[in-house]
Amino acid sequence: MQEMYDAMARLEELAGKARRAEEIVAEWSARQFVGRAEEGRIVATTDALGTLLTLEISPLSRKRLDATRLADAILAAIAQAEEAAAASKGQLMNTLHP
Repeated sequence: MQEMYDAMARLEELAGKARRAEEIVAEWSARQFVGRAEEGRIVATTDALGTLLTLEISPLSRKRLDATRLADAILAAIAQAEEAAAASKGQLMNTLHP
């Protein structure tokens, strides 16, 4: 009989851990990550998976940079946001798998 109580306690513990893991993943999934370039005049925002959500380019950057340099700055901002999202995913995985 004690084995059954122990098994039930273990099952409840596992269910609690699973619920907490779901909460952690839901919180992480709602986060947004920002990357900046061109002295903060170009700002890229991604979701937790690294999907681009917004891209803000200041008029000053459009005037100052030629097409190639503007493209490089945009890519740098996006890459920075994607890297922040990837780093966050790594931290999440470490939290879920101690």
